[in-house]
Amino acid sequence: MRHFSTISSLKSQPFHRFPPFSPLRIFSGFRSMIIPEEPYLGFAALCHIAGAFCLIPALLHTRTPQGTIAWLISLLAFPYIAVPFYLILGRRRFSGYVETRRRQTDPESSWGELTDKITNCMAPYAVQSSDTVGKIMHTLSNIVRLPVCRGNSCRLLIDADHAFPRIYDAIKNAEHYILIEFFIIKNDSVGQNLKDLLIERARAGIRIYMLYDEIGSHKLPPGYISALRKEGVNIEPFNGKRHFLSNILRLNFRNHRKLVVVDGATAFIGGMNIGREYLGKGALGYWRDTFVQLEGPSVQQTQISFLEDWNWAMLKSGPSSLPCLCWEITPQREDETVLMLPSGPADVIPAWKTAIIALANRARERLWIATPYFVPDEGVMAALQAAALRNVDVRILRPERADHILVKLSSFTFLRDLDTYGIQVWAYQKGFLHQKVILMDDDIATVGTANLDNRSLALNFEITAVIHSPAVCAEVKAMLEKDFASSKKESLEDYNNKSLGFKMLCNLARLMAPVQ
Repeated sequence: MRHFSTISSLKSQPFHRFPPFSPLRIFSGFRSMIIPEEPYLGFAALCHIAGAFCLIPALLHTRTPQGTIAWLISLLAFPYIAVPFYLILGRRRFSGYVETRRRQTDPESSWGELTDKITNCMAPYAVQSSDTVGKIMHTLSNIVRLPVCRGNSCRLLIDADHAFPRIYDAIKNAEHYILIEFFIIKNDSVGQNLKDLLIERARAGIRIYMLYDEIGSHKLPPGYISALRKEGVNIEPFNGKRHFLSNILRLNFRNHRKLVVVDGATAFIGGMNIGREYLGKGALGYWRDTFVQLEGPSVQQTQISFLEDWNWAMLKSGPSSLPCLCWEITPQREDETVLMLPSGPADVIPAWKTAIIALANRARERLWIATPYFVPDEGVMAALQAAALRNVDVRILRPERADHILVKLSSFTFLRDLDTYGIQVWAYQKGFLHQKVILMDDDIATVGTANLDNRSLALNFEITAVIHSPAVCAEVKAMLEKDFASSKKESLEDYNNKSLGFKMLCNLARLMAPVQ
């Protein structure tokens, strides 16, 4: 009976359509492995295939060995989660912007003709020097492909109480055009004042071109934008004209620049955005920030940075689509030397990181850095430590209060690396410090939009004025000394006295430094 039941069960099985070792049977089995009949298995297979494809760029283009290993393990073990994160957070280059920039430097293209025209305008003011400062400026000039120029005037504008009135006065006195670019524009009283002013100037026939970052200004209502467009203001989001998927894949890249240019004669750049909090009327209280007003060839260099961003935002590829701007230069009697340093993920050589390392390597007496976010990478940290070992007075000035908790926690973990080498860390007590300023010796000062964290070093579009002027450096030194007087010196003991749980949180936060 047992033998009979076995035979019956074999007879009940369906007859195979293909012979056991036929090519068609083998192909059918292989297809079922790649595309299983069960939906969830098919989804899993697609995720693992996508993870395998992402392994190649992760292996070739990730900046650090630790990052490469982390991505490889994640993409192999958890592709369902890792693949979307890698597509959004793992990309290091802003490829489309890079291609547009290459067209601009092609001497045989119409872009190249415009670039040559602009460069020729600045040629009479270009300077070169073989001393230490000259070598630093020349190095950075080669990276951004802009000349170091004399004939500039630089005026520090400390806090919004001084900066906003100067910017508004310049806008009110505009005769031809206004260029505006901000990371954050808020629909509060400050944002409304700016909107009303721009509408008034547009009605007077002034051409206005305005850019904002979609992530930074995500709360800006459509009505604000439409009201400006209705009155003839050309306002565009940095990435807004591209399709949804393209924007999602560029989500980790931000346009962090803050600048205003009026008639090609005056430019303003610095740390403040458009909102009430920058006047000290937000939750963080007093807001410590710095802008710089520029006149001379540096204004034309600032316009070049804006044009690159505008060209990208408008999905155009030729100079005929660009605003008609003034490229005539009026030299200033102060005759200060300035190089504008645009930086961002489109850089072939990272301009901002190179600038910090160059300043640290050449400093002899002091290197004072004021930044709200201090999360440097290994290269920058090594340069700061080497400077301190040469008995350079290296100081980091950062806020006591935090507006980004992860950055605050991460920065605590650097106390050990800083204190051991004699680098001083100062915590600003008076309010929230948001300025982005560096002073090297009495020779070079930088004022701009770039912080000292991974976002500014690798992911954000930034702009910084690199200024060689004894008068400006003396003014920056006095300004920072006043800030140090309102600060408390931190030490490694402050970190060691924290609880074990706090230290674990700090180190966990540091693991997320690449996306902070």
